[in-house]
Formats: sequence, structure tokens, C-alpha cells
Amino acid sequence: MILAGDIGGTKTRLCLFERQGQKLSRTTTETYVSSDFPHVADILHLFLRKQKVQVEKACLGVPGPVVDGTTQTTNLPWIISEAEIREALQIESVRLVNDLAAVAAAIPHLDEKDLLVLHGGTRTPAASAKTYAVLAPGTGLGQAFLYTEGGRSVVLPSEGGHADFAPTSREETELFQFLQAEYGRVSYERVLSGPGLENIYRFLKESGYADEPPELAEELKESVPAVVISSAALANKYKLCVKALDMFASILGAQAGNLALTFLTAGGVYLGGGIPPKICKKLSDGTTKNSYLAKCRLASLVENTPLYIIRDEHTALLGSAHLASEL
Repeated sequence: MILAGDIGGTKTRLCLFERQGQKLSRTTTETYVSSDFPHVADILHLFLRKQKVQVEKACLGVPGPVVDGTTQTTNLPWIISEAEIREALQIESVRLVNDLAAVAAAIPHLDEKDLLVLHGGTRTPAASAKTYAVLAPGTGLGQAFLYTEGGRSVVLPSEGGHADFAPTSREETELFQFLQAEYGRVSYERVLSGPGLENIYRFLKESGYADEPPELAEELKESVPAVVISSAALANKYKLCVKALDMFASILGAQAGNLALTFLTAGGVYLGGGIPPKICKKLSDGTTKNSYLAKCRLASLVENTPLYIIRDEHTALLGSAHLASEL
């Protein structure tokens, strides 16, 4: 039995997989609120006590860079090490990977039903060598790359979500200046994440783009702001929310195009994380695709590159399971 984990700043998912022929089959999945536990080991113990199974191999996708088998998680006060997990599980075959590296590892194993095509690309990549990128806004902004050749895959983790935000319009430049005054340095995660959507909204509100209705102000106090903003925008309700989500979708497309150029991702750019599946309607209206393709002299390279939304919320678990199976 294989244990796969997707450790997030908001939620932690654990799942058991078993091999059926050439495929890994997902069995039991449990979801926990990460902040309710002092350490991931406490979640592992709780999960395994309930399942009453013997785990042989394990891989956990974690929110942060993994160095020498250890990570200081971002958006969580946890230090996690492979040695601690080995002790907690009483097994030797344990691996920690960046959570987006886990998503990237799953790409070759995704079915068509797991994907929504935003841009189909204009050229079929060579079967012998493919490169892929994952861009995933959620609690934070993750990204990773995958290189495959001759049936072998190499996952390349990244912390590019913390790279400097590059505005592409006067309006985005004003957003950058607004956030720079508050944070000093402005990364893509400051705009392409749940808190990032709230930052865009605050910028629009404070710059006088539109007034904030009292009922909206009350909703923002009572619930998660990013959820309120995105839900209202999808319902075409409140001018501030509609504009905020429009800017978010445009910046997301631009950064996806940046990844296509950075790594020449002939196999495609995949939008994962918690946010894209929830705002498919907005991301499919052309705003994201137009920004994705707007690369001037090298636009043809991006035009060749497919752009997808990953619909399956268990993708990181699938990738972790496949990485564990290789141990």
C-alpha cells in the first residue's frame, strides 16, 4: 500500500493507493484542516489509526522547497523532514517533494476528462521529448516543470511563484506601485493567489475604481475575501469584484505565457491549484488566453503550446503516489 500526501497551507489531503496492473488506483482519501494540527505527523498518525493498514512507501507533496530531505513549509509553521516521517510511519521508503513537483509528476497520468483546454496549441509536440509546466494559484502560488524523454520523467521543482511581478499595462503598473508601497518587493504570489486576489480588490477600491457597496463590505468581513470576490464576479455582481477577477485572469495568462517561453513547454502549461477549477467560467472567456498569447516577437512559440486547467483536485496525490512507487 502506498501513502500519498498533499500538504497545503489550508488543507492537508492523505490518500492510500494500490497498484492494479500498470496503474495506481486511489482508495481512501481524507482531508484535514492543516492549522488544526501542530505537525503533519499528528495528521499521519490520525489517518493511519483510522485506516488500519500497513504502508510500504510514502511521498508527501509539501508547500515549500525541499533541501536535503527537509522543508520549512510556507504558509504553515511546520518543519518537516523525511527522517521524521520515516519514524512516524515506521518505514524506510519515504520522500518529500515540493507540492507542485507532485502535480507535475502526475501530468503523464492524467486523462482528457481531467483537463479543460483553454488553448489547444497549433502544433503537436514530438513524442520523443516533451516539456511541461504547472502554474498553481491557491493559498500561495506554486509552479514546477516536467521533462520527459524515452518514457522517463524528471520533475524540476521551482519557487518561481516568488519571482518579481512584471506588470504588462498601465493599470497593472499602478497595481504594482500600490503593492510596492505596502510590501516593498512585489512577487507574483502577491497577485496570483487567494490573498493576491484580495490585494487586487483593495487596489481597485482604494484607487477609486468603484464604490464598495455596504452589503459587499459585510460579506467580506464574514467570509473568506477571495471566495466572496470570485463568487460575486462569476455572478457578474459588484463592479469591483468583476474587475478584480478580470485582472487576476489576465495576469495569470501572462505568467503562464512566461513559463511557456522560459522552459519551451511544448507539452503544455497546466493551471492547477485550488483557484483555477473554481473560476473556469472566467478563465474560459478569452481573457486568460489573450494574455497568454500576447508575447510579440515570440508569440508563435506560445501559440504552439497548449494551455489547460487541471480539473482533478487529487492530481498532487496521484503524482505523489507515482513518485512513491519509484522508491
